[in-house]
Amino acid sequence: MMRPLVTLAAVGLAGVVVWKLLWGLLLPLVAVAIGAALFIVKIALAAFLLFLAYKLFQKVVERRPEAG
Repeated sequence: MMRPLVTLAAVGLAGVVVWKLLWGLLLPLVAVAIGAALFIVKIALAAFLLFLAYKLFQKVVERRPEAG
């Protein structure tokens, strides 16, 4: 009568241990993936800001009146 209950408890405990081990091993990979994605976003933002500054500079140069 108690044998199926003990087996179920053992399988549950083994599942929890395996889950903790896998999460501990996969968590650094998840962190690296998130870090890489945010690095790409940062590079894209910097490129966009440089492009925006260039376009605004071009507008200022075109509007400047000719001297003389």
